Amino acid sequence: MTLRVRLIEAQYEGGLLRPSTPLALRPGERVGLIVVRKPDPSRWDFARLSKSSAEDAALTEQGLEDWAASLDQEDGR
Repeated sequence: MTLRVRLIEAQYEGGLLRPSTPLALRPGERVGLIVVRKPDPSRWDFARLSKSSAEDAALTEQGLEDWAASLDQEDGR
């Protein structure tokens, strides 16, 4: 069996995942899904996190901002 993997962005609306691009699937075809939630930039206030505790500050200094920038670049933002 050949496993084909393709990364597809989708939006969750009304209980359904709606792909951002058409999928080359037959009607009724079953697929496997791995759902990875995109980070919500409004939840990642790095200034607030760095003030929360010494541990949070250390994590921020260890590259969370670079990581977030990398994710944004991958998302084309």
